[in-house]
Amino acid sequence: MKTGIKPTWLILLLACTFGCTGKSGQVGKTSFPSRPAAIAGEPKIVKAVFYIENSESMFGYVSNITEYVEVIAELAEMPEFIKDRVPREFNFINGTDPVITPVRNDASVLKSKLNRAGFNCGDITKSNLNGMFQVALKNAGNGIISVLISDGLYDIGGAGVTSLVTEGRGTRSQFINRLMTGDLQTIIIKLRSRFDGKYFYSSRRGAATISGIRPYYIWIIGESRLLNRYFPNEYIPEKLKGYENMVRFVKPGTAGVPYQATADHSVGTFKFDREVINRLNDAKSDSHGQGFQFSIAVDYSGLPYPDSFLSSPENYRVSSNYTITGIQKPAGKVHSVAFNPTHLITVKTMKYPAGKLVVSLVSNIPGWVRTTGTVTEDHISQDSTHTYGFGYLINGIVEAYESVSENKSIAAFEIDIH
Repeated sequence: MKTGIKPTWLILLLACTFGCTGKSGQVGKTSFPSRPAAIAGEPKIVKAVFYIENSESMFGYVSNITEYVEVIAELAEMPEFIKDRVPREFNFINGTDPVITPVRNDASVLKSKLNRAGFNCGDITKSNLNGMFQVALKNAGNGIISVLISDGLYDIGGAGVTSLVTEGRGTRSQFINRLMTGDLQTIIIKLRSRFDGKYFYSSRRGAATISGIRPYYIWIIGESRLLNRYFPNEYIPEKLKGYENMVRFVKPGTAGVPYQATADHSVGTFKFDREVINRLNDAKSDSHGQGFQFSIAVDYSGLPYPDSFLSSPENYRVSSNYTITGIQKPAGKVHSVAFNPTHLITVKTMKYPAGKLVVSLVSNIPGWVRTTGTVTEDHISQDSTHTYGFGYLINGIVEAYESVSENKSIAAFEIDIH
């Protein structure tokens, strides 16, 4: 977040200072565990590295024992971290370069510095969000996860929307560069907290004094197998006080989801091919004009998405002349399927049924992201929801994940119909 001193344009020059005293056939395989479990051989985090922005206008979040303070305290001492003896490294981060101020690797020391005096280190007059991303991304991977906590504001020195476009592209570049070297998942969490301090404008010079509620964000970056285990969907809203929403970005094409065509909910007739799975022969529409319909059994147990996302037809693309008529959990065992499906995707056409059908699960930007971003700060003192330029930031991340893979979908199910 900016403090109204100077515009920041540099991407990163890392400077460390020590202040603050411190499927059958086409069935794929997935490596995502769905819930943490302390069993032998399960992957563990090698180290969790925290980067907590402490530019001057973040001081309002630590004016008291706020929700922000409680969330950092919770993450610093997550039960799974303690049980698995995960080493944790805590850092404050601010400045143009940016400046990193290490805090001793002790959660109790970190918690003692979550106040105005503890935040007063490094270069509190400036910030560089893209520089923070570069640091966090560079250090994530090989068993290490990065946790970046910030208000998500670009410091553009009052330069306006044109600079937001530039900064958004900078974010995209940071993520592309890192994603080209490996599979990383990014979790973005939106939270709200009491805030009592100065808000420094991005779109113009000056500051506003705010005593109320302001949003902030957490980025958790690391290998999917680790983030899925340590940060399951149920943990984040249950344990992080002030939670509002979240989204996960997974590199397209990296998750193998088992799938198979079935006769469940079928309309019309067809025969399963005896040698090629997911090929339907002699497909014919219903003789009473009800069209042609069947279901695809899929196993989503390895994907890190809530059922609300997986069960929404809006998150799918369907080729050919087919549409999705329903997505539901199986009522019982699905006949002739070698795996345990979590969902049945029912597809239908009123036209000639033959052809190649592809049903793809895609990573749509959730509605809360679109409504969070704003390009005005005119009424920021009364605004507890919006973040200036947030849409450009998220678009940069989305475009990065899409650009590093030929397959733009999270998972795709291909059925040959003859």
